[in-house]
Amino acid sequence: MNNAPYLNPSGTRTRGKSKPAVQAEVTGELNRWVGEFDHHLSHVVGLAHATRREYLFFVRRFLAQYCLVADRERWVPRAEWLTAFIRQEAARLHGHSRKKPGTALRAWLRYLVFCGMAGRELEAAIPSIPQWKYASLPVHLTAEETERVLGAALDGSAHELRNRAMLLVLARMGVRACELRYLMLDDINWIEGCVRIRPGKSHRERRLPLPHDVGEALCAYLQRGRPSSSCRAVFLSTKEPYGPILDSSVVSRTVRRAMSRAGVEGIPAAAHALRHTAATQMVCRGASFKEVADVLGHVSLGTTAIYAKLDLATLAHVALPWPGVRS
Repeated sequence: MNNAPYLNPSGTRTRGKSKPAVQAEVTGELNRWVGEFDHHLSHVVGLAHATRREYLFFVRRFLAQYCLVADRERWVPRAEWLTAFIRQEAARLHGHSRKKPGTALRAWLRYLVFCGMAGRELEAAIPSIPQWKYASLPVHLTAEETERVLGAALDGSAHELRNRAMLLVLARMGVRACELRYLMLDDINWIEGCVRIRPGKSHRERRLPLPHDVGEALCAYLQRGRPSSSCRAVFLSTKEPYGPILDSSVVSRTVRRAMSRAGVEGIPAAAHALRHTAATQMVCRGASFKEVADVLGHVSLGTTAIYAKLDLATLAHVALPWPGVRS
């Protein structure tokens, strides 16, 4: 038994049973291997950048922990390594995120099969992580909180018109942060009052109606707040040279700052919480799941079904009386 200290996922040293040292990151040949995997995910599988980045994160962690040889051609992952790694990673995550390590490693194993470097039987080594899909509510803001956050975007800064327009697009139209980044001037049809959302995570283009207040905020930003630029992206960075927003985290930070000023705290994934808020308001106003799915760009109605729990008025009609209580 080896009780030498090893680096756990949090980066601290602990003692355990025969666990290989976790390196800070993969380098050299292994890094090139990860790059080839990324190319495969993009050009063969067709995954979006955010999904690929998530997969690569877990694959790098696995390789850093278990692939300690320089020659990748002579290395084959063992079933027990896969099982131990997935359980290790899931133990430090919560909710839906607990399934992400397994999904990432499963995609990587399929890539190895594609390259002829492993057999399909290894997929069976990835354990199924239990998840109670409808146990929690989607994180969202109340109508009053939403209006406070939108108002907080007007903070007197040089970029307040941009920030308010961004928040309104997220909160009223339910788009993803990455979809907001890729919104182009040519995507807004002012005559028909609609916006084209380019293919992203779901690989499907969709057209959404342009709400009146969103249109007003966009006009204010485009006419009085947007810097002069040849870039066709609607929302530009705040520093010269003014170009497209390069990372969705910029959008999330903008939302989080407005939430902080509005006194709305403890909301994870701030930009995505506004997407949940838009969907929740649609359901509570009586929109069908198919209508909500079309707006959000969901491929499966099962994904949209999580919002059923938030229509409390409808749920009250089907709730059974508490045992022993007379109506």
